[in-house]
Parts: sequence; structure tokens; C-alpha cells
Amino acid sequence: MQLAAAALFAVEAIYSVVTSFLFINHDTMLRALQAQGTQFPSGTDVNTVVSVGIGFAIGVVIFFAILELVAAIGSYLGWRWMFWAALVLFGLGGIGALTNLGTLARPSTSPIPVGALAVSEVLSLASLGIFVWMLVGVIKYGPWAMKKPGA
Repeated sequence: MQLAAAALFAVEAIYSVVTSFLFINHDTMLRALQAQGTQFPSGTDVNTVVSVGIGFAIGVVIFFAILELVAAIGSYLGWRWMFWAALVLFGLGGIGALTNLGTLARPSTSPIPVGALAVSEVLSLASLGIFVWMLVGVIKYGPWAMKKPGA
């Protein structure tokens, strides 16, 4: 369980950073904002809004990638407290499996191409699977599916 969690966290972190740096740029972000029907405030430069959007998107991706890398290290090393953080991160990833369906239905609203969105959906489903596995493991055996202390 620990190795599967560590591997998935590492793959997700690397994948999200690589796809973001490859596909999030001025043109794709502008196209996505226009496809969403975003209304720009009067007097606002469209390029400024796009640049802020790109900066925010890259910042969020880097933030979550760092969290996932720390979770990968903690999972690999079997830190007991990391189990709970990993459970939350996998739960959020599992929610992403549902929210990604909307983006897959309307791929023009995302700066990421359809193929990369499909891979992201597969990773989200894997997160959901590990979340359920960890939840069952903690209920039956304790964190990281190890024997409960004193049992």
C-alpha cells in the first residue's frame, strides 16, 4: 500500500508539472477562457487576464506537485502521520475523477489537450481506487494496513 501510494503520488506530480509546462501558454489559455465565455471587465487588458490566469494555474500545479512529492516520500518511508495526509490527497484526487468528466465533455474549455485530459482522468480513478483501498485498510488493520497497536 505504501509503495503504491508513493508511486502514484510521484507519477501524478511529474505528470501535472510536465503537462502544465507543455500545454499551458498564452494561446491555449486565451482559447480556453473564450470557450468558457469569460467576460472580461471593461478597461481590462485581455493579455493581463491571460497572464494572471497562467501564473495562477502554474502556481497551483507547483503547489500540489510539492505536496504530492512530500506525500510520496512520506508514504515510501511509512510515516504513520502521512497516512492521513495521503488519504485526504487521494480523496481529493478521487473527487477529481468526477469533476474531470465535465472537462472531458467540453475539452475546448481546458488549455490541456484531450489525450492529456484522458490520462488525468485515469490517474484520478487510480487515486479513487487507492483512497478506497486505504479506507478499507485503516478500518480493518490501522494506518498503512498494518496491525493496530495493541491488537
